[in-house]
Amino acid sequence: MALLCLGLLLSLALCGALQAAAWARTQRDTGALVCADTLRLHIRAGSDSVADQSAKLHVRDAVLAYLDAACPAQSKPEALTWAAQHLFELQLTARHALAKLGLRAPVRVQLVNMYFPTRRYGSGTLPAGRYDAVRIELGSGAGRNWWCVLYPGLCRAACSSYALPEENDLVCGEYILRFKVVEWVQQRTARRDTVVLVG
Repeated sequence: MALLCLGLLLSLALCGALQAAAWARTQRDTGALVCADTLRLHIRAGSDSVADQSAKLHVRDAVLAYLDAACPAQSKPEALTWAAQHLFELQLTARHALAKLGLRAPVRVQLVNMYFPTRRYGSGTLPAGRYDAVRIELGSGAGRNWWCVLYPGLCRAACSSYALPEENDLVCGEYILRFKVVEWVQQRTARRDTVVLVG
């Protein structure tokens, strides 16, 4: 009888381990889908000085206003194509915002693929991983940066904007354990170098 109980206990433990592995794989795959279906906006300040950080926020506001008015994208591929075709306009928008402050710092705008850590926004959380991003670098780009979700959500609420329900669930749910699985895998496997796609 003890041997039968031990066998049953081992079978239950094995079944539980297989279920946990399948669940972790599902979360990892959903995290990868979120990365693939998201376009981020990343603005790097020239330095951590108050003036450069303030300038970064002015550029952010000007770029978001331009994007709200000009970007018609209804999907990630459309957003990526639109961004690639409008890098110069985004650069002019950033330069104009700096000029209003009396600043003449260099501005570089690129479409990149880069690693982002897990980031909590007001309406959800994005898992760590490699994302495509429109990166705006002000001056040397050595200061604290600012980022948001360009698509879906245009740096507003991205919840309910993803195509698959499990993506919305991962980004907008209150399932912190899910992020720990995705984050753990991404921290160990994702490349940290930035790949310039356009710019």
